[in-house]
Amino acid sequence: MKIAMLVPALGERDAIGTDALEMSAALGRMGHDVRLFAAVNTTGMAAASPDAIDAFVERNDDVLIYHFAFGWPPGVEILKRVRCRRVVRYHNVTPPEFFGGWSEEYENACRAGREEIAVLAALGCELYLGASPFNVDDFIEAGVSRERTAVLAPFNRLSRLIETPANLDLLNELSDETTTWLTVGRLAPNKGHLDLFDAFATYLDRCDARARLLVIGSEDARLSRYNEAIREKIRSRRIDAHVRFLRGVDDSVLKAAYLAADALVSLSRHEGFCVPLAEAMALGTPVVALDRGAQAWTLGGAGLLWSEPDPSLTAAAVERLRADGKLRSVLRDRGFARVATTFAPDALEAQLATVLGAFR
Repeated sequence: MKIAMLVPALGERDAIGTDALEMSAALGRMGHDVRLFAAVNTTGMAAASPDAIDAFVERNDDVLIYHFAFGWPPGVEILKRVRCRRVVRYHNVTPPEFFGGWSEEYENACRAGREEIAVLAALGCELYLGASPFNVDDFIEAGVSRERTAVLAPFNRLSRLIETPANLDLLNELSDETTTWLTVGRLAPNKGHLDLFDAFATYLDRCDARARLLVIGSEDARLSRYNEAIREKIRSRRIDAHVRFLRGVDDSVLKAAYLAADALVSLSRHEGFCVPLAEAMALGTPVVALDRGAQAWTLGGAGLLWSEPDPSLTAAAVERLRADGKLRSVLRDRGFARVATTFAPDALEAQLATVLGAFR
């Protein structure tokens, strides 16, 4: 088949860009004629302008895969006019209320994106392909029949992370008896950093006064109020000396952080998938997470989940993981199995082939 892969903004290291690039490569290996189209491209990979899509997918049996993660009216217009079969690849749009009081720009953008769910649902595309069941539910609630939906976890960089040697300097620096918490993800209100700092302060008070927290994630200047709230929370809880931000990390540093951590802690309140959970499982890092969004599905029983971000429960969960080797081993084995059956490249490629097989 001729398959057009449409992404509003293509970035190599972000989850959506990675999914689009790796999915394109997988489809190419299956023998399909795949071409990338992007309005913005920062990867160095060849990608054509979206204006050229119509000339490429001109037959009824061609396929357009549109990666949807924020409002983009040109994408809607393209889906309306093409004559081929259409797949909406949905990565989720964060609800605007998470940005209320933090950023009017983000709040408006997320509202526009959420409103576009109903618009895309009304187009009657042949398939709505969610990165998790949580994502698919948005389109079912918007009126899409379940028969027109499917779930496929994002293509990812797990294999490269596994194969990359860990940064030995950082690994040696962290290889003492100090308990190490890790959180990975951009600094944004839905990610739950303020809850995380409360839980970590509780852990310092009750379990290990020497513990440290590694924070890996980019800071967005458009979220200056939230960034300042993070700094104020750290100051008010008097945990400055125990919190370390790692900026602009490469895979070797990221891997060292995972390997050194006693737990990856994710108190995010809204996730369409949560790639760091998959990375932690692939590297054998125990996980404590909040049961919100897609996090429970992504973990698949390979982590400790709480329904509320209670600081005491989160602190107790990390301490249990640190002290209970048998529990760590059970969760590690479950994580490895989850990655192998659902998130590994060959597993994803087989699932994608099955999904596209319905078009034949």
